[in-house]
Amino acid sequence: MSGATPFIYDLLCAVEQQPADLSSLRFFLCGGTTIPKKVARDCQQRGIKLLSIYGSTESSPHSMVNLGDSTSRMMNTDGYAATGVEIKIVDEDRNTLPAGHEGEEASRGPNVFMGYLDEPELTARALDNEGWYYSGDLCRMDEDGYIKITGRKKDIIIRGGENISSREVEDILLQHPRIHDACVVAMPDERLGERSCAYVVLKPPHLSLTLEEVIAFFSRKRVAKYKYPERIVIVEKTAQNRLWQSAEVSVAAGYY
Repeated sequence: MSGATPFIYDLLCAVEQQPADLSSLRFFLCGGTTIPKKVARDCQQRGIKLLSIYGSTESSPHSMVNLGDSTSRMMNTDGYAATGVEIKIVDEDRNTLPAGHEGEEASRGPNVFMGYLDEPELTARALDNEGWYYSGDLCRMDEDGYIKITGRKKDIIIRGGENISSREVEDILLQHPRIHDACVVAMPDERLGERSCAYVVLKPPHLSLTLEEVIAFFSRKRVAKYKYPERIVIVEKTAQNRLWQSAEVSVAAGYY
């Protein structure tokens, strides 16, 4: 079976509420966003091979996990460059970074688009004259060429000079037994510049969740204090498209 990551996430959540036989589901090819750790663990426990495919509208796929890869590769990476595709990780000046360093993911191959219609400036920012497409995704590559998407460049909340990955905080929130979905965005702060605000959807039948309870949960998880959410907003649903590059903008705009 294949589909967007939210589908398998919702499927596993539904099975928690109403048990069902998933023995016929042997593997799931998913993409669209980073796979939450909870989904990876649940699939492993149920014997479902979770195969991540990474790409974008402008260039797809960049990478994918294969059935022949080890369980560790399946659970912890977004795969290896697809056939005919090159991948590199670059710094702010687009210099190639060595293995293990976090930077922006860039890819080159026959699958890369030609540009945005009637948007020459946007095209120039995304594509260089050597055919590399710069995704805006933060990524690490290991010594063997396997990559792991760690977030978006604009997903970073800068709190008093400390960088906080929205995706990392979301992954922790999704481990809370009362939280079904979460979206973490930056909220402006006069002293620190930005603080983190978490929009959460609760699992039924829960109706409340306080900031104090969330902080206590993060403390038990031994998360660094500067990464704690500093506001919790309970909503009926977050954006169904968990490609937060659009969802975060709309949610943050509603808050501001």
